[in-house]
Amino acid sequence: MKILLGGLHQEINSFAPGRTTMAEYKRKQCYFGQEMLDYAAVHPRCNEGADGIASSFRVLRDAGAQIISGGFMSAQPGSIIEQPVLDYYIEEIKKAARENLPLDGVVLFMHGAAQSEQSDDPEGDIVLAVREIVGEDVPITVGLDLHANISERMVRNANTISIYQRYPHVDVWETGERAARLCLDIVSGKIAPKMAYVQIPMIVPASSYTTETEPFHSLMQKGHEYVKAGKLLDFSISQMQPWLDVEGGYSSVVAIGEDGEAAADIAKELAEGLWNMRKEFKTDLTSVDEIIKIAEKNDSGKPVIMNDFADSSNAGSAGDSPEVIERILALESDVKGLMYINDAPFALACREAGVGNTVKANLGATISTKLYTPVAVEAEVRAVFEGKVPFHGMFVDFGPSAVVKIRNTYVVVTTQHRYNGDPALYRAFGYDPCDFQMVVVKACTSFRAFYGPLTDLIYPASTKGAATADLLSLPFEKIPESFYPFSDGEFTPVAIVK
Repeated sequence: MKILLGGLHQEINSFAPGRTTMAEYKRKQCYFGQEMLDYAAVHPRCNEGADGIASSFRVLRDAGAQIISGGFMSAQPGSIIEQPVLDYYIEEIKKAARENLPLDGVVLFMHGAAQSEQSDDPEGDIVLAVREIVGEDVPITVGLDLHANISERMVRNANTISIYQRYPHVDVWETGERAARLCLDIVSGKIAPKMAYVQIPMIVPASSYTTETEPFHSLMQKGHEYVKAGKLLDFSISQMQPWLDVEGGYSSVVAIGEDGEAAADIAKELAEGLWNMRKEFKTDLTSVDEIIKIAEKNDSGKPVIMNDFADSSNAGSAGDSPEVIERILALESDVKGLMYINDAPFALACREAGVGNTVKANLGATISTKLYTPVAVEAEVRAVFEGKVPFHGMFVDFGPSAVVKIRNTYVVVTTQHRYNGDPALYRAFGYDPCDFQMVVVKACTSFRAFYGPLTDLIYPASTKGAATADLLSLPFEKIPESFYPFSDGEFTPVAIVK
């Protein structure tokens, strides 16, 4: 049994400045041939995209499959992908497929919210490219993020699509397993699945919901009940990445069963349920000044979390917002704070100055120049780092970095924007969030899985950024005429069954 495994994994924010280059993939994960297989065999579970390729690999390996490397590329969520990067990956996976024909199956693990300079559907491009080589009789199963834009082209060229079923994203590993097991079951003749797909004309801010609480929780549970009862083999409810401006972009439902008509009925029911709760997805915001004042009085022993989700690393923002430090300085606040900012020139200036010295320079707005204004600061350099720091059993490269103290706030300054929703980031630089009155977290919702056990003092902040909750303020150009929240027309779910 010969199975091709691979994928290109990146979430794109259409409004983030700049372009994602091949260097960003090489900085994170860019593996082909045996190197990808070796990587997948040892990658630890750490709640990031590569978990899916690693778990798929291990399911296939344990089933005795001969695994063919289609290559795996992953980069930090960010700006639109340079076209040569996508072209390169497609050529590599096509080459791997051609050289190893005949194949028995294909498993692709990707994000689903990618965008390149010439394509609004890179994942669909990849699935189609592989389908054209392997033929119609070879099963292709796909794993994606809960924030995927599941295109009709993806559905027509894949046998099954499985996405994360939890947000915060703590089931990336399980999603890879689902995709791999479905492939094995099809290859062995155990199942002959039909996939029903419904598009939903809506997007909502990712900071406004979680699968762990209502209203979204009950809808997800309904899907799980259908699987438990044997009426479905798998299901997915996608809340499309809300900062993705692409042709044909929709939230969607996928229901997979051996009875196509029954799967279609369930898909339509779940889609109607998501549509009906669209207005319940709201983010209650608090001003930066008010959160600072709350934190100044915080003697609970738990940190106040200022959730600056508009500058979220996992939503593609650049991480260079200086809004919080600007307000700390304006208020002359001595709150004991801990925060993060991506500012390569400032980080390098700190390293040049050395520990114990003072740097007087502008901080922030080095990338998002149209969104923010840099802030003049006087900072004491407390530590410098090469930037490769431990993170859940692996190392993450933040580039040359520094920790500075501005008033009574400690700021981790990096040259590369990376994971920001986990206390492990600050701990890797030597600081425990629990030792501070206020901690700034630049993430949408996934951070709650890691900060939730530490504190219930979480305040989504009213800040600017490419991942803002105010979707109407963004310059969308490709949204259909009837699409919530830009309009609020009628919706009748229609299922495509493949």
